[in-house]
Amino acid sequence: MSTQQWKEFMEFAAKFAKTVDLDAEEYDYKLVLAERLTQTRELFLSKDSGWFEALRKDIASSNLMNQYFMMRLIEKGRTQPDDLWDIINLLWRRDEPSADHIDDFSERLRPFNPQQLSVGGIVGFASLLLMTRDPHRFPPYRARAVKKFLKLVGWDDRGSNGTPSRRYELLLEALDEMLRLAPDAGIVLRDRLDAQGLLWTVMNVDPTGEWSSIEAAALRNWRGEEMTIVETDYVRGFGLEPVLETAARLIIDAGIRGESSPFWPQGCSWTEQNAAELIKRIYENFDGGDDPFMVKLERQLSGAAVGVYVLAAEFMALHMLPLINVRSETKLSRVEEILGWSGESLAIPDVIRAGLFAGGSFHGGTGFNVRMWRHFCWLARFVLQVRTTSARELEDDLADPRKFALLTESVPDDPLGIKYSLEYLAWPTYFEPITSRTHRVRIQQAFAADIEGTSGSTDPDISWDLHRIRQVHEAAADGPSVDWYVEPYFSRWMKGGVSGQRAWLVRQSQGGVAMLDSWLECGFISTRAQHLGSPKPGSGFDDVQTAVNQGYQHIDYSERKARAQEYFRFLSQMKPDDFVLTAAEGELYLGIVSGDAEYADDETSRLRRRVDWQSNGISSENLPAPLPRLLEEQGSVVDLTDALSVIAPWFVTDLDLPSDKADLAPQPQPAVVPSLREATPELARKLYVPRDDLQEIIRLLQTRQQIVFYGPPGTGKTFLAGKIARFLAGDEHGDHVKTVQFHPSYAYEDFFEGYRPAKAEGGNVGFALEPGPLRRIAAEAAADGNRDKPYFLIIDEMNRGNLAKIFGELYFLLEYREQSINLQYNSEQTFVLPPNLFIIGTMNTADRSIAMVDAAIRRRFAFVELHPQDGMIAGMLERFLEGNGKPLLRSSLLNALNSEIEETSRDLMIGPSYFMKAHAESNQGLADIWKYELLPLLEEQYFGRMSRDKVREKFGLETLLKKVALLAGPIDMLVDESTDASFDGETHASSIDQMDVEDAGH
Repeated sequence: MSTQQWKEFMEFAAKFAKTVDLDAEEYDYKLVLAERLTQTRELFLSKDSGWFEALRKDIASSNLMNQYFMMRLIEKGRTQPDDLWDIINLLWRRDEPSADHIDDFSERLRPFNPQQLSVGGIVGFASLLLMTRDPHRFPPYRARAVKKFLKLVGWDDRGSNGTPSRRYELLLEALDEMLRLAPDAGIVLRDRLDAQGLLWTVMNVDPTGEWSSIEAAALRNWRGEEMTIVETDYVRGFGLEPVLETAARLIIDAGIRGESSPFWPQGCSWTEQNAAELIKRIYENFDGGDDPFMVKLERQLSGAAVGVYVLAAEFMALHMLPLINVRSETKLSRVEEILGWSGESLAIPDVIRAGLFAGGSFHGGTGFNVRMWRHFCWLARFVLQVRTTSARELEDDLADPRKFALLTESVPDDPLGIKYSLEYLAWPTYFEPITSRTHRVRIQQAFAADIEGTSGSTDPDISWDLHRIRQVHEAAADGPSVDWYVEPYFSRWMKGGVSGQRAWLVRQSQGGVAMLDSWLECGFISTRAQHLGSPKPGSGFDDVQTAVNQGYQHIDYSERKARAQEYFRFLSQMKPDDFVLTAAEGELYLGIVSGDAEYADDETSRLRRRVDWQSNGISSENLPAPLPRLLEEQGSVVDLTDALSVIAPWFVTDLDLPSDKADLAPQPQPAVVPSLREATPELARKLYVPRDDLQEIIRLLQTRQQIVFYGPPGTGKTFLAGKIARFLAGDEHGDHVKTVQFHPSYAYEDFFEGYRPAKAEGGNVGFALEPGPLRRIAAEAAADGNRDKPYFLIIDEMNRGNLAKIFGELYFLLEYREQSINLQYNSEQTFVLPPNLFIIGTMNTADRSIAMVDAAIRRRFAFVELHPQDGMIAGMLERFLEGNGKPLLRSSLLNALNSEIEETSRDLMIGPSYFMKAHAESNQGLADIWKYELLPLLEEQYFGRMSRDKVREKFGLETLLKKVALLAGPIDMLVDESTDASFDGETHASSIDQMDVEDAGH
């Protein structure tokens, strides 16, 4: 071992251990992954058909496997699942896991695709499978980082290129060495998993701000990261949209070089004078009125020189060219309209016209379009910057994308989406068509390991890293097929973030100060945060909670928890392009977030985000669901994303969006009570229930959403509940129906959520909050994509449980579906029962009279009686027997039995399902049903009122057979000649022994 090499590594490791939260960044999510994989292993071992999809989702939720390896694995899993099962079984079947088995595993897996199923990738996959057995003992293996690490510490000659098993064993030995050396280096490491996370961090993560420049340089030098530009000769080609990119280049190049405008051959529009004039007219004479942008722009440009009009038309073209969410006709008409205002005969060249009709490169989103006036100002400042740069420097900028990035970076204005768009249009083979800085940073960080670390956090650094990352992935994919917004890329960089646009309520009355006028006038949103300290935007919740605890020690702990949640939402969850609402005096004011969180020197509004507000308020009366409920939730910052489909249409833009692009920015589905399908004759035939009765049940579900089937035993309550629910859910959605059974020991913690023993850090046992069946199905029903589909929860034997104990505060939601409530074990969260969740309960009146049921439950459910002598159950057995061509003896026996039960014991009568079983067709089967099912039930029901012998005398099968014979006559009891009178050698139960008939006749 090279002692000096290990010493250097441990010194860098000690620095990272002090400056990086290794639990948050590495340890915790791997434990979560291991737990998920453990559950998937159980599916695997039981040969559940969903095991591979579960495994795919588990692995995709992490960044621990190369996506190209994963793509090949998915291909094998979906085309040859049995073969893959046999291979994985080599590691998952054994009671005692061992790295020794990785050789066999590799030998079986690699022949499927030797080029892309590399040995390193296979070892990494095997390590994830071993994690299910003990993640503290078998941490993940990441080939590139491990091999580089082993070389740097002088262990690369110990088998780093050996057999698959040896490669993994060598990692484990190195991690054990780290554990041995850690105390002397002042590092606390719990296990191999902890050591692996630190190893990965040292090899891949950039130094934080706590590192000095000398320390950071030393680390980069040790890792061999001296930055050299591999590319020296850039080719300024075209990307995936060459038609629009050619049109944009015609405008950009002519402007930068000071040549005649493509729209105006007589002159150059990109002059200092024209740009300054445009800024003055749009920015300094800002028009905050309600008119459409084009109406305001025409007023602002009125009387301007021709060059100003031409410059504005060029800016409009540059803004519109790459957008796929604006109609081509709208793009063209906007440019033509501005040129027309000039009064000159100006035309759009065919090349640019073709570009406007080329489709587009990215979806700009609402924010990109509503900030058009800001984009014009930024472009004008860019022109001013260009005109202060020498012609030679500008040619260098056009020839070198990294220099062009420095040119755009020098514009003295906030980096708006138009900056990234302009860079892409000028250099489409270098810059990404991504206008969200948040997305750019996420992609850079997620794929940093592929380029051995990031270059920095400035926009030019990010652009350079994104370019290098694309090169790596295009080379691996054998072509320019990388789209960051589709799999296998999207889930990797979006992990831990929130995809899509969100909506927020920020209350304008804060600390007794009304902020609305300041917000609207100055274009921002804020929270006071006067004691918060300065946690960075994007900080994790724990960091924000720590800052709140330190700064707000003077307030109650419960209020500190609420403040931390609000500040975390404002700092880290809210993003540019999110909608924001605030309420005042019966009106709602709507804006769109246009900037990151920042701190200001103002104690009334210290934490701020820029917002583009709509000037007109929206009446807060008669708002559609679920907005009224959400607006009533507590807190200064409330998540309104559930109402995004309501809010989004309120934000007015005067752009004509193409209908065929409507799916490019889908809004979350509104929560609705779905229309339930009508009962069909086929359903009625299968259930032996009149169609009108079934339709009445469906109508009750549609209007009440919660019903209870109650009645004596054997009336098919659970059977009908399941069949009706599955019919309404549809054959393709059988998983939308869940069943749970109540019993005396059942509680809220079982039904909704409660703490359960769980494995904690270091193998200790702790407690974790786990969802119950109601919370799980409610979450599934409320998920985007499911909100228009019915879900059903069937509660069997409902009256056997302590309903008040089981439902707890959920009683409220059963009556007020449109409202939310704070939860017993999650006080900072609110919960709402989704309107598309229907509940069907069953109650056995013989087990426990429903007269004992809580009146609150009676008010919240529609009660439907299923009784053998009334309603839809009456005559069911006759319909069943007739429908199956069987004689009616069993029906006659049931009627006779129930007629012997007193009317005062109506709840004790017997339902038809006892007689609809297959073995009820034989004499022996019928006798068994009577002896072992019905008579014991009747003895219990008549206990204390009638002796056992009396019960058997009154309700015995022989007694009732005689009664039936007397009432019906022998002829009704005989089997049809076409019916086989035997059942497995026994006399058929539809006939009566001749002696019994004769005795009955006497």
